[in-house]
Amino acid sequence: MIDSQEWEEVKRQLPFGTRTQASVVRHSGFGFFVQLAAFPDVTAVVDGISYLPDGKMARRTEWPKAGELIEGVVVDHVEHNHEIKLRVEPT
Repeated sequence: MIDSQEWEEVKRQLPFGTRTQASVVRHSGFGFFVQLAAFPDVTAVVDGISYLPDGKMARRTEWPKAGELIEGVVVDHVEHNHEIKLRVEPT
């Protein structure tokens, strides 16, 4: 996990609404973890209900596989564990 000073810099560079690229690391029961291109040490997640590539919630079988590149929008900064939440929606 990154320290508080690094976290403040991440939030400054990735404010809400910022589009960013990430690669899928692994799936979980609620969504999937991704690695941000610009901040590889920051934990980032896409909740399953926030994966809307066609404008509607995708089935788990339609989630991108590990290693796939996605583009998402920053929708939350989770303070207690320094985590970025992304939403994937049609461009």
